[in-house]
Amino acid sequence: MTLERAAGEVPLSGHLSMFFDRGAHYTLDDILSPATAPAFTPLDDGLFGGFTRRSAFWLQSRLRVPPGDAGEWWLVINAPWVEDLQVWITPAGSAEVLWQRHSGILAPLSSRDMDISLVALRTELPAGEYQLWMRAAGERAISVQASFWQLQALAESRSRIEGLLLSLFGMMLLMVFIGLLLGWRLNDRGMVWYGVYVFGMMISGMSANGMVASLLLPEHPLVSSRLSAVAICFSMITASRVAVHMFSLQQRAPRLAMLIIGLGLFGVPGMLLAVAGYYGLIAPVVNAIGLVGGLLVAGTVCWSVQRHFSVESLLYVSAVVLYAIPVSMAILQFFGVIGGTALSPLVYQSMAVSHVFMVLLGMAVRISSLRKIEREAELERLRMAGEMRILLEQQVTERTWALHAELKARRNAERKLNDMLTEQRSFLAMVSHEFRTPLTVMNLVAYNIGRRHDDNDETREDVARVARANERLVGLVDACLSNEWLDSAEMRIRTEWQDLAPMLRELCEQRRIAAGREIILTLPEAPVRVAIDTALVQVVFDNLLGNAIKYSLPHTPISVSVRQLASGAVEVSVSDQGPGILPAEQAQIFDRYYRSPSVLSHTGIGLGLHIVRRVVTLHGGSVWLDPHYRQGARFIVRFPPPAAENLPAFSDASPA
Repeated sequence: MTLERAAGEVPLSGHLSMFFDRGAHYTLDDILSPATAPAFTPLDDGLFGGFTRRSAFWLQSRLRVPPGDAGEWWLVINAPWVEDLQVWITPAGSAEVLWQRHSGILAPLSSRDMDISLVALRTELPAGEYQLWMRAAGERAISVQASFWQLQALAESRSRIEGLLLSLFGMMLLMVFIGLLLGWRLNDRGMVWYGVYVFGMMISGMSANGMVASLLLPEHPLVSSRLSAVAICFSMITASRVAVHMFSLQQRAPRLAMLIIGLGLFGVPGMLLAVAGYYGLIAPVVNAIGLVGGLLVAGTVCWSVQRHFSVESLLYVSAVVLYAIPVSMAILQFFGVIGGTALSPLVYQSMAVSHVFMVLLGMAVRISSLRKIEREAELERLRMAGEMRILLEQQVTERTWALHAELKARRNAERKLNDMLTEQRSFLAMVSHEFRTPLTVMNLVAYNIGRRHDDNDETREDVARVARANERLVGLVDACLSNEWLDSAEMRIRTEWQDLAPMLRELCEQRRIAAGREIILTLPEAPVRVAIDTALVQVVFDNLLGNAIKYSLPHTPISVSVRQLASGAVEVSVSDQGPGILPAEQAQIFDRYYRSPSVLSHTGIGLGLHIVRRVVTLHGGSVWLDPHYRQGARFIVRFPPPAAENLPAFSDASPA
């Protein structure tokens, strides 16, 4: 065969000879040695050797390079399932190896000279005559096609072909999303299986065309090879499910449905063996099951069309025929039953895309038919509803008088209930007030006992236990008192201009002594004056400090920072280094009685932050959780600038 630059591509089809090396015993030296050289058989096309194990195929071709066509040539080999591919070039009639390369699907992409889905090897060929030798081996169906290319023609051809292939795979990916989306929105398992089936076909097709290795796993050829085998078995599983759903076999022919699904389930051990690297052991079984399953589906198509001819069944017939032809050819070539030229990747993938598109159209027609039946049923329900409406109107008229009497009775019951709630609220406020005085006395007595018996560890522990219990009761009383006061319809806040610094210093010092925690207070040099109700604002920061201490680790510090903005507004932040608050719960933390499931082990009734928000809102300010703080939780309270003369009425709305 003569290599001519003007041709751009010089195919080796029709110029190859083949020798089947059963047992893979021959080496290149054996092939080149006159004493052991085997007889090669001419091939009409490329090599389609079918499935072999522990054997190899040798290919040879005689090359002639004219003086004007010497230089760089690219040998491009399409060997999708060849695991071990070796190539040599020797001078014609000589055993001297001028050039050799080692590649295959188990070799990394770096073993090739160009990052494309085929094996592309660069060689420099001076003018003369040469002999090309190739050895192909593997545990899968062996097929080899080769051509010599000029670089520009190769780049243009591969760009065009791989661009078209990527477009086809993109269409398949779109159908995957359509199937999964429709399956989710319509609660249709068949559409979900369709989406999964198309995804498996897409991965299998990309693997067969070398795109998984070249685009996703260039340096992991073993993973890519096993992934392609897994995709084939996975497609067999999902194809059986889609076939059963297409023809509603579980309702029409449950035994046939079980048979088809059972055949598909053989893909499960196939996937496991493929992951372990033993796909070659089960490859013949997988292909045989694929052929049997295809015949069953073809028979099901004929049976379905005979029983009920429709647009849906016609689309399914087209889908089955479109894909059955290339798949059957590939399986028969795998077993060596037929030879000849394999379908080009573009033709094969175009038929695959047409197949899944026809299946999608068939399912869409089926869903449309079901929706039509549902609409007709809905119209019938509306008609019956109209008849029932007249009857119901009569019954409603009869019931109206009865409802008036019942409504009157309920209003009386609600009035009594409101009176009871008012009495209960007043009682709770009274009890809370009465509790506070003895609790304060108990706290002082416990403190004095602790000081007098400071040298007794057991006494100190008892005093600490009493102090903690007392602190919890005081917190509950404060929360109830604050909440009841804020609920009072006659409440009014009494504001006056105050410097926040003394209040914050006192609160931080009290909490530091009581909890034994480090509290860092950062204040500006100038006084921070705001119009506040001192008692209520003290409740705000006492709650925030209490939460920071309660929900953070004992050895971590609490930070309180005050700053005055350019607008005159004042911001006070309270930060801790605890676990923080989950984003899903941040919108609820200011709700009354809300407690996060993650902090139920801590004491509390869920009123603290609710009271904080109500008090701050009454002052015309706002409070929020800093969403950008990642070391724990940081609450920020903002008081309005002095220009805000009129404070707004209370609102339960969340602060902006």
